Amino acid sequence: MSTQDLPDTATPVVLVVDDTATNLGLVVDALEGNNLRVTVARDGREALGRAELVQPDLILLDVMMPGLDGFETCRQLKANPNTRDIPVIFMTSLTQTEDKITGFSAGAVDFVTKPLHMEEVAARVHTHLKLRALQKLQREQNLLLQEEVNTRKQAQEALIEVINGVRNVSNAIAHDLRTPLAELRSRLEVLMIGLRKEGNEATLAQLEPALADVDRVIGIFNALLRLAEIDAGVRRSGFESSDLLAIVSDAVEFYQPVAELRGVTLSMTQADELYAVVDPLLLAQAIGNLIDNAIKFARENGEVEVSLLARDDGIELSVSDDGPGIPDAEKHKVTERFYRGDASRGTPGVGLGLALVKAVATLHHGKIEFADKHPGLSAVLTIRSADMLAS
Repeated sequence: MSTQDLPDTATPVVLVVDDTATNLGLVVDALEGNNLRVTVARDGREALGRAELVQPDLILLDVMMPGLDGFETCRQLKANPNTRDIPVIFMTSLTQTEDKITGFSAGAVDFVTKPLHMEEVAARVHTHLKLRALQKLQREQNLLLQEEVNTRKQAQEALIEVINGVRNVSNAIAHDLRTPLAELRSRLEVLMIGLRKEGNEATLAQLEPALADVDRVIGIFNALLRLAEIDAGVRRSGFESSDLLAIVSDAVEFYQPVAELRGVTLSMTQADELYAVVDPLLLAQAIGNLIDNAIKFARENGEVEVSLLARDDGIELSVSDDGPGIPDAEKHKVTERFYRGDASRGTPGVGLGLALVKAVATLHHGKIEFADKHPGLSAVLTIRSADMLAS
């Protein structure tokens, strides 16, 4: 192998193919004068072997050669996986449109017309070398991007597996501990009844917070188990045709005393009767969680408004308050399990209420969104129902 067959990796290599020594000399001198390395071949067969061996960055190929002409040489270069990506520029005296069409069909990227003008040859060669370099860079970046996508996908799958594992463990713990907690609560109640009969108010006052703590833990476990049922799709068996206006009205009525204790006005926008196939128990729980949150965060002597609307593709329930709202950076986090934002640090709860609302929305092919109200926040629960009828 000669030194011209060993390309400098930092300098582009051009393979020049021509059966005329004079043409070869002119082209080689012109290209080497433009800081390019050059290797040559004198016919099509030699060009095929040299191209596979040297792997040039570009090929300048004469068309009219004895034996294997330039068009057929180009076709065979493009048929070889090892050389098909190398750009080919034809050098030819053929100027007919059909000849150019034949060349482009064979796989060429450009033509230079004989007699050759060396400045034009050098300019076209540099242009296509730059294009090839960009294409190589793009392919490399695409490969790196694909590797990154695959890595992230694997990491996401691993994370989902971990999350599901943790979720299954928490569900199992909730299930196993709910019964002994219920027994503990029952024993505390029996003990408190006895203390009340004895008039032992001091001990009774100490046990009442303990009973409240037990109720709080049982509530957490019940919420976890409801979420587990929703995740598993078990709760779909609870779907039935329901009066949505009645469900929402009952929830508003239930939370009226709570609102009055906090000096909050709780009102409901008048709506028509609306029937849909839903899980009424879960939907009532979700609505209750939204109203409870709104009352907690409403201003003193503030307002909470509830509305129910029928849309073309489903049902929209909104609960609005005039409180501090939720920062934009937290809006996508508040429906995560156990997440509590800065504004909720001083309020009761463990961060499962909105997670349950989101799960209920998903079960009903819907979503929960939050919009700023200035002041306050509007939580919009949308559910999709194919079996919906407004009357």
